Amino acid sequence: MNTNLSKWGNSAAIRIPKAILEELNIDTNNIESVSFHIKVEENKLILKKVQKRTKFQLLAESSKGEKLNPKEEINWGNPAGKEVW
Repeated sequence: MNTNLSKWGNSAAIRIPKAILEELNIDTNNIESVSFHIKVEENKLILKKVQKRTKFQLLAESSKGEKLNPKEEINWGNPAGKEVW
């Protein structure tokens, strides 16, 4: 599959065909969340999809195994009305 290089402001752009995006599991409706690492190696342009981590994943990585939301019993005191405990 071939594609062309186009001018994009002061830079250049390469269009990535939809078939390639589908193969990479990239949702075309959510392009803003996708990034690539780019490098040149032996006269080849190499793009590597970078998987952005969610906030939950970042928290889980930094938790070092402890519980992020421990279940603790809370004493709310005696009922003040018609609550059923």
